[in-house]
Amino acid sequence: MSFDPEIVAGVCGYMNSNQAENNVFMVQWLGERREATSATMIGFDETGVDFSARVGDEETVVRLPWTHEISTRDEVREQLFVLLDRAMQVYEP
Repeated sequence: MSFDPEIVAGVCGYMNSNQAENNVFMVQWLGERREATSATMIGFDETGVDFSARVGDEETVVRLPWTHEISTRDEVREQLFVLLDRAMQVYEP
């Protein structure tokens, strides 16, 4: 099963417009790309979310897995909160 492209575009658009700092934070601390200066959500599926991250002079794709397989838009939102919470737990100022 894959998500409707309109759902993917809507969630990615929201995250990139309204949660850009959280995107970078999750990539830095869960994706182990501490040097990332930007992160754009480029997609997601049942098992995880993908970001395009700027690390130094390069763009790299960083995949963060969900805690379990998902199938609804509500679960995407829930899992993004879970990822952000996990990033906060491992954050070291």
